[in-house]
Amino acid sequence: MRDDEIAARLLGYLAECWDLNNPDYSEQLQPLSGGFDTAIFGFALQDPPPAAYGRLILRLGREGSHPPRFALEAMTQNALADMGYPAPRVLVAETDVAALGGPFLVMRRLYGKPLGQALAGLAVGASIADRLKNIARLPATFSAINRTWVEMQVRLHQLPTAPLMRAAAVAGVDERMLTFDGQLARLEAAVENAGLSVLMPAVSWLKDHRPDDSNSASICHGDFHPLNIMADGDTVTGVIDWANVVIAAPEMDVASAVANIATLPIKAPAAMQHPLRLLIAALLRRYVAAYRALRPLDEARLRYYQVFRAMVQLRPAASAVLAGRTGGGAFHSSAGIRNLILHIEAQGGPKLKLDLP
Repeated sequence: MRDDEIAARLLGYLAECWDLNNPDYSEQLQPLSGGFDTAIFGFALQDPPPAAYGRLILRLGREGSHPPRFALEAMTQNALADMGYPAPRVLVAETDVAALGGPFLVMRRLYGKPLGQALAGLAVGASIADRLKNIARLPATFSAINRTWVEMQVRLHQLPTAPLMRAAAVAGVDERMLTFDGQLARLEAAVENAGLSVLMPAVSWLKDHRPDDSNSASICHGDFHPLNIMADGDTVTGVIDWANVVIAAPEMDVASAVANIATLPIKAPAAMQHPLRLLIAALLRRYVAAYRALRPLDEARLRYYQVFRAMVQLRPAASAVLAGRTGGGAFHSSAGIRNLILHIEAQGGPKLKLDLP
């Protein structure tokens, strides 16, 4: 569907939803940089209802999106906002794909830019000298955001879990979507349905080594890294992208961030790859130490949940690469898959063997 068609359909949908007369945009629907499985648009309306004043976001699922996930995100963000945590409040959640061609959310737009935006330019530059300068600035840049990152994460983990579970029941969201056991079961089903028997040893390992989290459950974002924290100057305006929310041990969140960042393929000359990996590993140790200074972390759980998060990334990447498809995910390459496999083994998981092109 073209952007102009989406804009027209959204306007008609909101006019009916909010009983608007002569609806129009005060700020035209414009695409923004978004996720791999969603399209993100910014817009504003003329004469909207009071709750919808100001700039808004449309988060539209692409083909193959899982509609219940959008209901989960909407419920989570609103429950967290009710608890005083800065998640963008969702005004509309639609799981029927008929209106815009996919499930979608309309939510308030947060001011500012991602906290980790300065880190996104790692090793980027017109020359080797420019890249080396960027890398030299990386430790200082990281230090400037690390404290805020950890404080926002600890603040989330200190929230009670009961209000979120009650909100799920009221919204009709299957509580298994919020539990780690539910996520592990979905991972196993996805591996089986994709015919990825080469990944089953890791699934079996996760089931056999499942830690007891019964006395340490927290609300976990599931993908809590600085690019998902919005800030306006020194002020955090909110945390976005709640598709992976889960109630689990806090180590789940910390491990997910470590596994994602440690395994991300680096676009840099071959000679710079190893030094960059060492630098990133050192920075991640500082992140874990900063969290541990505020709350205890169990080392065995950290290793376990890193294996889980690596498997969550590996399953779709392996499906795409082995089938010869071009994937849009950050790990959808032979380099990304190799990084994930090596990380699983380094955390004590099984050694996986995939025939990569």
